[in-house]
Amino acid sequence: MSKKRFFSSRPWYIVVSIFLALLLFMTATANSANKTGSQISGTTETYTHTLTNVPIDIKYDSDKYFVSGYSYEAEVYLTSMNRVKLDSEINADTRKFKVVADLTKVDSGTQTAKLEVTDLPNGVTATVSPTTIQVTIGKKKTKSFEVKGSVDSSQVAEGYEIKQIETADSRVDVTSDEATINKIDHVVAKLPEEDILSDDFSGKVTLQAVSADGTILASIIDPSKTTLKVAVKKLSKVVPVQLKVTGNMNDKLSKIDYKLSQDMVTISGTKEALEAVSAVTATVDISDVMKNTVQTVNLSAENVTVDPSVVEVQLTTTKK
Repeated sequence: MSKKRFFSSRPWYIVVSIFLALLLFMTATANSANKTGSQISGTTETYTHTLTNVPIDIKYDSDKYFVSGYSYEAEVYLTSMNRVKLDSEINADTRKFKVVADLTKVDSGTQTAKLEVTDLPNGVTATVSPTTIQVTIGKKKTKSFEVKGSVDSSQVAEGYEIKQIETADSRVDVTSDEATINKIDHVVAKLPEEDILSDDFSGKVTLQAVSADGTILASIIDPSKTTLKVAVKKLSKVVPVQLKVTGNMNDKLSKIDYKLSQDMVTISGTKEALEAVSAVTATVDISDVMKNTVQTVNLSAENVTVDPSVVEVQLTTTKK
């Protein structure tokens, strides 16, 4: 068959048709793969982070009013498709946004204030919780109050009692709203709860304004801290020394006179132990006494310490 007849024959058309069909299929498959790859490469990731203890910025006329009774911190949920921007807002040192409660147009009394997140950079969104807070607003007032040191009885170690309490500041200025100022009885300098005293204490403590029944009241105190000094001593009492003689006097002696170096001593211990002891006994053995002598006697009593722990007993003999 000649070339001319072959290219015009039916088999040739079949071959060409199959080739074109394959070409169209391959082209369509390539376009679909390119489209899918484009969709995958265009996918973006959303980053989120929840911040707790974010301070609330209260806006109000601080020269005229005093605000109290509100939560000082909020929780903020951040969202962004830009990881760098999100990290910047997560870090407190580089953070731009603020949680704000605007009270500039709110009247005195207990009010509900809306929380808003302000100064967010572009591309970062935020949700705050709670969305509102309750606040108490009153006219600002400052007054001077007495400072009193305070130590709870449970903070004194067993067997000790408070000897003296002193504060570096005797009076301080307290600022609050008028209603609260009228409830304040004094300012307390309280020993920190974790301290249990078996020795003297001296340190800085935070001051708190309290009512007559000890309820802590919202206020600003100047200065906010003072030095508290607490002197403690062991529970003790003075009891007599009773002389107890043991053994038999030598038959060459007619009598022995006894004289204690001291008749009274101090005992220390718990309240219960002290109540159980009314005297301390000094025991002298005269079995081998033949002449004038001095014996050193140890003193002790149950569950208490004795000061001094020894006494001297002078023995004066008289021969027959």
